[in-house]
Amino acid sequence: MSPDLVFDPELRLRDGTVIRTREDAIAFARAQQPRPGADERDAVLHQLERASRPEEAEAAGRHFRSWLARLELLPERI
Repeated sequence: MSPDLVFDPELRLRDGTVIRTREDAIAFARAQQPRPGADERDAVLHQLERASRPEEAEAAGRHFRSWLARLELLPERI
C-alpha cells in the first residue's frame, strides 16, 4: 500500500487546478507531457508513483512542488 501524501495547504495553480493529494499530483504530471521540462516531469512522476514509505512520499511532494515552481505554475506568494 502506498503512503498517503496530502498537500497542506493545497496547491492552487495559476490555471485554477487544485492539487490536494498524491493522486492529483500524478494525474497532473501525466497530463503535462507536451510541456517544457518533460524529462523532469518523468522523474517527478516516477518518484510520486514509486514512493512506498512516508518519507519517500514527502520527498516526492517536495520535488513536485519545486517542479511546479520552475515551470512558474504556482502563483507568487504575497
